Amino acid sequence: MTLDEKIRSTLEGTASTVAYVAATSPDEIKRRGRRRRARRRVAWTVPVVMIVLGALAVTVPFDPNPRSPATSPDIDTVEVADLAVAVTDSDPVSTDPDVWLGLRGPSPSFDTSELGPDLSFTTGEPSAGDLDDRVVRAVYLGELEGEPFYIYAAPAPSIWDRIFEVVYGNFSGDVLGTSLNCCSGGDMDHDEGLPGFSHSTSSEDGVVTSEVITAEWLGLSTDVSVVAYQLEGNFIGWQTPVGGVASLRLDELPEEYLAVAFDAVGREVQRFGPIELEPIPEAEQFETSSLLEAEWAPMSSEGSEIQPDDIPTDQLREAISAQPGDRLFLVSVDGGQLIVLVRGNETPLVYSESCDLVASADLPPGWDSICLD
Repeated sequence: MTLDEKIRSTLEGTASTVAYVAATSPDEIKRRGRRRRARRRVAWTVPVVMIVLGALAVTVPFDPNPRSPATSPDIDTVEVADLAVAVTDSDPVSTDPDVWLGLRGPSPSFDTSELGPDLSFTTGEPSAGDLDDRVVRAVYLGELEGEPFYIYAAPAPSIWDRIFEVVYGNFSGDVLGTSLNCCSGGDMDHDEGLPGFSHSTSSEDGVVTSEVITAEWLGLSTDVSVVAYQLEGNFIGWQTPVGGVASLRLDELPEEYLAVAFDAVGREVQRFGPIELEPIPEAEQFETSSLLEAEWAPMSSEGSEIQPDDIPTDQLREAISAQPGDRLFLVSVDGGQLIVLVRGNETPLVYSESCDLVASADLPPGWDSICLD
């Protein structure tokens, strides 16, 4: 699957997180790895864009600063979408788009033999030809199974997707993806990073043409030396993160999945899971193109983010009364334009000069509106 196809393909993944901090050995984890947790499900749907992040809320703390995994002021980071990624140098190694080299985590000084083989990224060279022209910036992490691997930012595929990214806490408005997984979105400010598991397919005329099963953990602390993967109670391998990223493509969907992060001396610093996985029955699958519930469909994908001075009329400008930090989006619909105001962690508010236009617009569930006539 090309990067272009990944950006366009739909994912519905489980990205709920169990934060677990303890000085625990790999052997102890192996013994207790079969503990059962609440059942999660992974679905595969039609190839349209789905922005995914578990445990999203309609309101989020307003913090425009990106999450930084760095534990030392000497570590350089760059923002990819709204995630700060640790890099070897603040200057990109290439431009158009800007590409940086990811910073490798510390090498383990403990015995990793019980965790399976080393599946880490290997050294390579980034190439402009690796990236789709939608990518606006990327960090090269190395080679994975002989293929170049990147974490990247790309523009949201529609004005509504961009609005929802901002609403859910990703203030860049761009979508975040990797060479195996597109697109995670929403608030990226999580102490435990962004662990998750996804199963995506692309279909044509009802026939699956490609399939990607991915175990991934983004935004890891630079203290993390090893991320170990366990399927159905057995460790299958481990990786040293690069740029705070660990990612692994699996051959088949496991019934149970666990990922554990260790520091360089073998202390457990974080874990994700265990979670139980099973396909959603075909009758329960749905088509979706946004973060919202499936029955809502955007009335238009045309629009742009604007500044307060770009508000088209004095009446609207006075009604909106823009404040520092506000985000404004002008959306074209049949018969006129709507302005969407995103202010901190408040519910988005839609403005229009025409009450008839607002009444005819199919707004997302829970959104309020103000009309002036």
